[in-house]
Amino acid sequence: MDEKDKIEGFEAFPLRFGYQFLIQKGFENEANKIRQSKDRYKSYDSSLRRGKIIDLLEKNNLLEEFIDNYWSFGKTEKGKSKIRSYKSIYNLFLNRDKVEEEEEEERIEETSFAYEEDLRNYLSNNLSVIEPGLKLFKDENGLEGIEYSIDAENKRVDILSIDKNNIPVIIELKVSRGYEKVIGQCLYYKNRVKQLLNSTKVRIVIIAREIAPQLKIAAEDLPDVELFEYKLSIKLEKASS
Repeated sequence: MDEKDKIEGFEAFPLRFGYQFLIQKGFENEANKIRQSKDRYKSYDSSLRRGKIIDLLEKNNLLEEFIDNYWSFGKTEKGKSKIRSYKSIYNLFLNRDKVEEEEEEERIEETSFAYEEDLRNYLSNNLSVIEPGLKLFKDENGLEGIEYSIDAENKRVDILSIDKNNIPVIIELKVSRGYEKVIGQCLYYKNRVKQLLNSTKVRIVIIAREIAPQLKIAAEDLPDVELFEYKLSIKLEKASS
């Protein structure tokens, strides 16, 4: 059994092979720094290391090669979801000092993190619940508009979509409460998307469990901003014996 066969079917990103691959590609110092790091974000340490490796591979256009050769699970929908999770943990770690008091309830622990991911995945696959004719954006390289990177600092739009009139629509998700400061964040996203897609108009949709009164006031005079509140629904399925 060769090295590749040993990780066939692994669901978690294989750290050991990630380090080896980085070293093979000339990133020995970076690989050792990640491996020896004591960094952690909340309860995440190994997942944070995975996020660091994935970020480094992506920036050097090596992630696809690694997945092809060492992590076939990464090609599946669940694998892609794990990649997004690892990257999100790393981004939260990088921006941990910028999180304000109001957002503390939204900082993701293991359970709520999985929930936000489920919400994003559900909406990206069912955009019609937001608006008929809405479809997921896909760029010329085939990258879909889920956690879509828009600048050199790796700021990401939760969901980037296109409406029936071919107008880009930024969908920003807040697991808990949506506050007025999200407007500034979304306006930055809006102008970056305008530049990237050479579009004269970009719409904004903000979805939260609860829209704060201040956010409603802030959005009043912004014609291209829409606010939605989501409600939870639970479906039970009997486990097979």
